[in-house]
Amino acid sequence: MAVIPLALALICSFLVYSHATQQQEDLLPFAEFNEYSQGGGQGYMERVMESHRKHGAPSHPLHNQRDTVKSGTGKASFTIKMGETRPFSHFFETSVGSGHMSLTLRQDWREHLTMAQRDLGVKHIRGHGLLDDDMSVSFGYQQHAFYNVDSLVEFLMSINMRPIFELSFMPTWLTSGNHTVCHYKGNSDPPKNFSQWGELIGALGQHLVSKHGEDVASEFFFEVWNEPNDHFWRGTQAQYFQLYQEAAMGLKNASDKLQVGGPATCCPDCWISDFVNFTTTQGVPFDFISSHAYASCSMSGLGSVDKVAGELMQARSNLDNVTKGKNVPWLVTEFGDNCAQGIGSGSNYFPSAIHDMIDQSSFTIAAVDRLAGPGEPTALSYWAISDVFEEDFFPIHNESFHGAFGLVNLHGIPKPTYRAYQLLHETGDTQVVVERPPTPQPQGTCGTPVVGMDIWGGDISMVAGNFSIEQCCDLCKNTSNCDIAEIWHVAAGTEGYRCALKSWAGHKNVTSDSGRTYVNVTKLPFTDDELCAKNTGVLAVMNGSSQIDVFVYNHASFVDDINTCNVTVEFSQLSVNHFDLGQIAQKASIRRIDETHANPLMAWIDMGMPDYTTNEQNAAILNASQLVTEPFLSVATVESPTSFSMTMSPHSVAVLRFML
Repeated sequence: MAVIPLALALICSFLVYSHATQQQEDLLPFAEFNEYSQGGGQGYMERVMESHRKHGAPSHPLHNQRDTVKSGTGKASFTIKMGETRPFSHFFETSVGSGHMSLTLRQDWREHLTMAQRDLGVKHIRGHGLLDDDMSVSFGYQQHAFYNVDSLVEFLMSINMRPIFELSFMPTWLTSGNHTVCHYKGNSDPPKNFSQWGELIGALGQHLVSKHGEDVASEFFFEVWNEPNDHFWRGTQAQYFQLYQEAAMGLKNASDKLQVGGPATCCPDCWISDFVNFTTTQGVPFDFISSHAYASCSMSGLGSVDKVAGELMQARSNLDNVTKGKNVPWLVTEFGDNCAQGIGSGSNYFPSAIHDMIDQSSFTIAAVDRLAGPGEPTALSYWAISDVFEEDFFPIHNESFHGAFGLVNLHGIPKPTYRAYQLLHETGDTQVVVERPPTPQPQGTCGTPVVGMDIWGGDISMVAGNFSIEQCCDLCKNTSNCDIAEIWHVAAGTEGYRCALKSWAGHKNVTSDSGRTYVNVTKLPFTDDELCAKNTGVLAVMNGSSQIDVFVYNHASFVDDINTCNVTVEFSQLSVNHFDLGQIAQKASIRRIDETHANPLMAWIDMGMPDYTTNEQNAAILNASQLVTEPFLSVATVESPTSFSMTMSPHSVAVLRFML
C-alpha cells in the first residue's frame, strides 16, 4: 500500500494550510496555485507576501500554550548492547541546502557556511538558481561568463567544501515562456531550444574541468533542475527527461568523470522509477539519484518522524528494486520537518515556526536514529543553512526568528537544530545497538459505518489498495489527527477500495455519494508510560574504544501528545570484567537542548520579541544558543553499576559522554 500525498511539497512560493483557524480569505487553496493572476508560482508568492504584511511573522507556541504537552510523567527503559555494533556513516553531513546562488556571493552567507563547516562538518552545499540572470552566467548561445561560479567554487574549496550544482533555472534568453518562481523570479519554463541548453551545460562542465582539473571537478555533483514534478518546472515529464538528457550528455562530453543525476523531485519516491527506466532504455548516463523529503508542508504530519522516515525507507526499497540492487548513490538533496516558509497567518499554529523551535532539534536526532544503518541515503541534506534566504523576501517582522529555514538566523546565531547537528558531528563512527521498549499500539473504536455519504475536505492522506472499512479505520487509529476513515470504490479492475484518512476539524461539508462509506474513529489516549515508550529514544555511538556518546531524546509530532519521561538506560554485553558506572560517572558530562538550554528563541521571546535586535541583544541571544557542558551527576542518577536514569522534558535532547 502506498500513501499518496494530497499536496506536493513546494519549498518556494506556496503553502498548504489545514488548521481550522487559518486565514482563508488571504490565502489561495492549492488548486488555484497554478493559474493565479496568470503567473502561477510568482503570483502566489506575491499573495503570500500580502499575508505576511497583514499578519506578521508566525507565532512560536511554548509548551505551556500547547494542549498536546501533557503534565504527567511516565517512564521508559532502554538497553545498550555493547557487543553489537555497526558503522555510523554521518550521512547527514554530506550536504546542506541554501537559498538561491546569488546569495552565496554575500559575506554574511559565507560566514554562516564557514561556521557550519567548522561545527557541523558539512561537505557540500546546494541551492537554486545557478543559471538565473542575477548570477550572470549565460547571455546567449555560446555566450557565457563563469566568474561568479568560480567565485563560489574557490570559496568552497577554501573551506574544504564542494558544490552540488543544481542546474536551474532557465536563462531569460533561452526560456520558452514567462513563468517564474520566487522573489528572484527564476524562469521555470522549458528551453526554447534543448540543444542550446545542452551546449550551455556542456560549456559549464568544460570550464570547471579546465579551471580546476578533472579530478577536482569530479568531486562536484550536477543535479538537473529542482522539483520538476511541481511548479518549479512548467514542462512535462517527457520534456524534463529531454532536459536531463541534453545536460547529462553535455557534461559527459566535457569529462566522463563529472557526476550527474536527477530527478530532484519533491517527494522521496516521485518519478524515480520513470527516471531510471528512461535513462536505462535511452542509454543516458546517471551517477546518482536525487529527491526531497519533508515531514509536512502544513499541520498534517508536522514533526512526524514516522511519516518522513517511512517514506524514505519505501523510496529506498523501490530504488533498489528498479536498479536491481546496484546500490546507486541516493542524495536526498532537501530534508526537513516542514517545507513552508515563515509567513504569519494570525494563528499560533503556523507550521513554519517549527524551524526556530526545539521541536525540530528532537525531530532531527530521532530521524537520524531511525534512518541510520542499511538503506540510509548517501546524503540527507538539511534545508537550509541560513536565514540569509530570499525565496519569498527578507522578513518585514521578527528578523531574528521568523520561521525561515536556516540552521542559523540572519545574525549568524545557531538555532536548536544547528546544535543537534553539532552534537551528531562531534560523535564517533560506530553505532551501538539499542533495545527499546515495545511501541504501544493505538487503541480506539470504530463507529457504525455510514453508507452513501462523503465527508468532503479535512483530508490528511489517501492510501491505495483494497480496503474494508475496518482496515481503513485501523489506519486512522495510527494516524495523527485522524478521526474520520472513508472508503470509496475505484473503477472496476483497478485497486479496489481506497482509504481516505480525514480530520473532522478540517471538513467542509457532508454530501451524498453512493460509492462512499465513512466511520467516525474514537481514539483512547495513551497512558503516561505508553507515551514515553512511544516518544523517547536512545542513540549510542562509540568514538574509538574508550568513549561512548549516548543521545537521549523525547519527541512527538506537533499534533501528538507528549509528556515528561524518566528514562532508564542499561549497559549490557560488557567486554570488561569490571564496569562500574558509579566510577565512570564521576568524569562523565552532559549537554542538553530543551526550552532552557541551547534555545536562543526563548531569550528573544523574553526580550519582548523585538522586530530588530541591537548588537547587545544579539550577543545575549548568541550566549543563550551555546551548548553548555555540565557534570553528568548534576542531571542524571546512577541506578546500578551498569545503569543510569534521567528526566527528559518534552522535545528535549541530551547527550551524555562517558569515558570508558
